[in-house]
Amino acid sequence: MKSKTNTDIGGLAARSKKGPLWQFLDKKDGSFSAPFAEYISRLYFPLMNEAGMKSSVTPELKGDIASSFQHYLTPATGTEELSRNLSSRNVWVTVKGHQAWSATGNSALQKANRWSDKKEASEVEGHIGAFILRRENNEIGISSKITVFVPQTQDFVELMKVQIQNDSTETLHCAVYTATPIFGRHPDNFRDHRQVTTMFQKVYNEKYGTRVKPLIVHDEHGHNINDVNYIVYGFEADGSAPQSVWSSQQDFTGEGGSLDNPEAVFLNKTASDQNAINDGKEAIGAIKYKDIELAPGASVEYVVMHGISNDETTFEGWIKQYGSVQAFDTYLEENLAYWKAISENVAFDTAVDTFDNWARWIAFQLKCRQIFGNSYLPDFGYGRGGRGWRDLWQDLLSIFLVDPSGAQNEILNNFNGIRIDGSNATIIGTKAGEFIADRNNVARSWSDHGAWPVFVVNFYLQQTGDFDLLLQKLPYWKDQFTHRNKETDTLWNASQNFRQKTKKGDEYHGSLLEHMLIQQLSAFYNVGEHNNLLLEGADWNDTLDMAREKGESVCFHNFYSHNFKLIAEMLEALKEQGTVEIQLLSDLLILLDRLPNQQKVDYDDPAERRKRLKQYFDNIKHTVSGAQTSINIDLLINDLKEKSEHIREHIRTNEWIEIDATEGFFNGHYDNLAQPMHGLKKGNIQMDLTSQVMPIMCNVASEEQCSMMHKAVYSVLHDHEKGGLRLCTEFPEPNMNIGRITGFVYGHKEHGSKWMQQNIMFMYGLYQRKMPQLAYPLFKEIMHLSTDSQTNLIFPGLPSYFDPENRGAYAYLTGSAAWMLLSLTTQMFGVRGQKGNLMIHPQLHSEQFTTAGQATITCNFMNKRIKVSYLNPEKASFGSYEIESVRINGKNTPFIREQKDAIIINKTDFIHSCTQEINDIEVKLKNYQ
Repeated sequence: MKSKTNTDIGGLAARSKKGPLWQFLDKKDGSFSAPFAEYISRLYFPLMNEAGMKSSVTPELKGDIASSFQHYLTPATGTEELSRNLSSRNVWVTVKGHQAWSATGNSALQKANRWSDKKEASEVEGHIGAFILRRENNEIGISSKITVFVPQTQDFVELMKVQIQNDSTETLHCAVYTATPIFGRHPDNFRDHRQVTTMFQKVYNEKYGTRVKPLIVHDEHGHNINDVNYIVYGFEADGSAPQSVWSSQQDFTGEGGSLDNPEAVFLNKTASDQNAINDGKEAIGAIKYKDIELAPGASVEYVVMHGISNDETTFEGWIKQYGSVQAFDTYLEENLAYWKAISENVAFDTAVDTFDNWARWIAFQLKCRQIFGNSYLPDFGYGRGGRGWRDLWQDLLSIFLVDPSGAQNEILNNFNGIRIDGSNATIIGTKAGEFIADRNNVARSWSDHGAWPVFVVNFYLQQTGDFDLLLQKLPYWKDQFTHRNKETDTLWNASQNFRQKTKKGDEYHGSLLEHMLIQQLSAFYNVGEHNNLLLEGADWNDTLDMAREKGESVCFHNFYSHNFKLIAEMLEALKEQGTVEIQLLSDLLILLDRLPNQQKVDYDDPAERRKRLKQYFDNIKHTVSGAQTSINIDLLINDLKEKSEHIREHIRTNEWIEIDATEGFFNGHYDNLAQPMHGLKKGNIQMDLTSQVMPIMCNVASEEQCSMMHKAVYSVLHDHEKGGLRLCTEFPEPNMNIGRITGFVYGHKEHGSKWMQQNIMFMYGLYQRKMPQLAYPLFKEIMHLSTDSQTNLIFPGLPSYFDPENRGAYAYLTGSAAWMLLSLTTQMFGVRGQKGNLMIHPQLHSEQFTTAGQATITCNFMNKRIKVSYLNPEKASFGSYEIESVRINGKNTPFIREQKDAIIINKTDFIHSCTQEINDIEVKLKNYQ
């Protein structure tokens, strides 16, 4: 039987299994193709909508489907399970005279023959917002194209279109089946009470497929009535019903059969009893469509709908809305347009096509993080849904690049999670204002948590100039934990509505500025015997979790030094606008000890600092006075600057480790024996990358120290063979005075992997310190690691880290994407705000400019869509060009020159000039060397 060549589906066999896993298509929209992707075991691709429908799909159409952590339509699937389990969105085709064929490659026979190149070829195509699997069987002369996406509606729906085509020269007699196992409950029930919770399930065999509705939600703390339905429906192309439906998995697979070898398919059966009662059995949405005769070159299409709803009456509407090929195609087109717009929020056009396409996926990852949080996808290492405190703030950095004014409410809502003692909730719920003390009911404080809000708010203020935000009044979160989670308020109960009260019983509200100050001051006085920030539960590195008594974080002490300086600058801006005094909670004044009439604390005495902090904690353990005092803004500024300078000089003087005259670095932590963790240890250098990132990024390290640190980092932590920086040097043995980091095999996770967020933050800090000649080579290594798919074995994007084999891990759900987009936009391409004015300060390498000498970024600023094109006909590099002129929409624009390659366009001039839907800003660069 001779196969025809078809440009849409056929012709895959000629593609090679060798070489890169994927290649970008020539569309500049990030789309890629990956032949034979099923040969890579851990690949997956995310699909989602704004309503919160979440699914993952693999090259074999495995992966799970969920609407929340409590509601999984299919079993939750971990990364390693992808190659082990049989559950998938399977599509079967039976052709008279041939063995049954799985269009997803998921039959026992196909897997057994996978290592043979003779019969089958496959290819996946990834689009931002849709996943396509093509497959062809040359022996039968048949091919398939399966498209999966989640429509951008308010419905928890995933749609799949199946196209089967006859590539042979003869008419084929075919039957088509689709089959998706239905789990329909909480993922904890996969192993905990699996059989018991199966017996709760009512299983309905309906006209279009299977519906499952458990009677109760199993919870040994107290069971609840269940309202949620799970469906798998199938439709002929015109929306008509299929031929028959199996709702019992066992009836479909048969006694002794399996999901990759189902009796119903291999014996070409029709469901015998459509009225069978299958309640309490493992369910499946298995569907047989009408038998067909497929002429040469002809094709047939079907639609499968996976859905979750707590209102079964919605399904009739969904059938009409989604249940036909025409509807599918319409929603797919809308979906791709939606995601194209998302990926273009920040987009680049340079001489490097790989970079321009790859950056689209970085923008996409930001949305993944917002919707999935830290969970749901197969690498669900944090596992139970929701985002943590620092995730929330870091993700806001990238949101501000897209729509800073629209994100103002998110800032305000997040501040509602701060306690009056400076600690905060660690988990953010799905509703506005919903906070949880901790994911695992272990109340603790992380030393870095107070650092992030200031950094993020400052970025917002610079982008918008909206300094009035600082004076907005907000409540404080309150639960039973006090003294930074070290004591309990026995007078508190939940009836107090999780809000801080005054002694009179009123809800206390303080300014956003006050919230930030309390977090910084609480951290400032909370020091160990070496006069650095107490580590407590951990800092950014959660695996430093066993030094809770005597551990210290020099690393994030840097951040608080910088934050005091930033808040002082915010106050200067308020002063410029006419603010003379700041209203603060009177109880707080004992921590502002440099104000008149306050007893000064000796900052060099850790015990005295802790004593002052305890005095404040004891005063506000249950209620606060509610009284506020007016503070002269200059006096407050001076107090904060003195604290900032004290930390900076303390770290520079006491934590600097010199290797030789040209190399040195900072100690970053103390362990639970109060011993420094970094330096020369038993003849070997012990170093931590984050502890070098922070002094650079936070302007604690001097210029000379920055250069010495860069040399030391590249000497000790750089992977000279494969590129990238390791997160730390090796801990030789487990050490419970440090934490679980020492239990990881070296090269994995926080123990010495190439952790991208810290690589990127190191790059960001170098750009920020005007060292692009050091930052750009690191950027190129990061991009190479992320796009070398032959080695990293992941789809396009930026993973959390790379393991010892340079394989990408924890794809999509990582804070790395936010930091990368922030770095590219504000530092490399140099488009950022300065008190609401537009600063333009490019730090671009000559090789980033096209042959015509142009490099472009399209982004948003002050609610205007702007396209900033750098015109560099001589292709000069950073350090050798100056900004000669600026034109907005074809007209010369006045600017203030900060330095040769940095200028500021006044906010008023900018708004007056930007009158178009997309505003062209041409920045002409001139080589001055």
